[in-house]
Amino acid sequence: MNLSPNLCVLLCLVQFSIIDGGEVLELNGGSTVFMANTTRPFHPSKSLSFAHVLFLGFDLTYADSAGLRGYIAQDIVQLGRYYAKTKFGCITKCDSSDFNGIDGILGLGMPDAALASIPEPLLFAISDETGDPANQYILKRRIFTILSDNNAAELHVGGFDPHAISEGMHFMKCTSNVEYSVPISSLTFDGHELLNFGTAAQAHGRTTIPGILDSGTSCLVIPDSYNSGLFLEKPYSKLMNVMRRKVPFYITIGGRQFEIPYSSWWLDANDSPCVQPTPPGFEGILLGDVIFRSLAVMFDLTHPQVPIIGLAPRNPMYRLVDRSCGHMNDFKGCVEDQVGGGGMEKIRMEKRRGTPRRRVNKYLRRAGAQLS
Repeated sequence: MNLSPNLCVLLCLVQFSIIDGGEVLELNGGSTVFMANTTRPFHPSKSLSFAHVLFLGFDLTYADSAGLRGYIAQDIVQLGRYYAKTKFGCITKCDSSDFNGIDGILGLGMPDAALASIPEPLLFAISDETGDPANQYILKRRIFTILSDNNAAELHVGGFDPHAISEGMHFMKCTSNVEYSVPISSLTFDGHELLNFGTAAQAHGRTTIPGILDSGTSCLVIPDSYNSGLFLEKPYSKLMNVMRRKVPFYITIGGRQFEIPYSSWWLDANDSPCVQPTPPGFEGILLGDVIFRSLAVMFDLTHPQVPIIGLAPRNPMYRLVDRSCGHMNDFKGCVEDQVGGGGMEKIRMEKRRGTPRRRVNKYLRRAGAQLS
């Protein structure tokens, strides 16, 4: 099973593929929710190495009530030049229109967040040297980087291209081994600090809030509550009182300040800001695609229990990889850029964008418990 370069990618916990024969569900008086004919499904019958693993499979319901059902299978899965035999979920039933036009979910999450029946997310499967050498081409550096723009995104497998950034990469330890969480100590807009930590909170050493890096969330999602006394003011409400165009955000992550340009957080197509309030009880910030359009975001899973996050401002001259390009050509995003013994490959990812979603991202269903 080859995961093609134009697969729409979401950061998530495990990997799933929509298979041929998946259902089209009609709800609300005949309104189609999921349309299987908009995807390019995986055809198990066309693979000689395909095998069922668990016939009982999985039945998942996410925080926004979206549901996926299917079974666990095993096959040789390829991402770019890297491939390995691994388990994945075959989706046979889906009731969410979010999956229209999407072929599946690429597993770039952490092992501790995976289902018990699918122990290895894809990045770990293609970097596992204990498998059959005849069925694998192994990634030597368990690192990936995501960059994005308004129309597409780019996945760097095995490292990052230094031409893509304008300053040095700033590294920090992830604050969780389940979610890609980083400490945020400040978020300012037009000179106004939105994260005013209370005196009592500061006295107890609470001067940061977790930020969850998630490319499957479109916008910057910030609290609209006092977070149990953490804040003196509601950050989102304060932002709405001072909101205006043509002004950047400044966010301090891991002790370093980064700019979120106006072009990254304002959606011209919708003529609206891509900033939303978090759902009640969610005591963190969701760093969605707004961040991936502003920064190069690197994930180093060399040591899974202590993941390293790298952040750096984007080089404005850098262009994402072109569909037809197959050679090295700086600033035009072409693919064969070798880094170290394991190599580094760039893969183009297509993107769908619509009205910003006013709900918690479904792939963070355990984030509330983790943050608490």
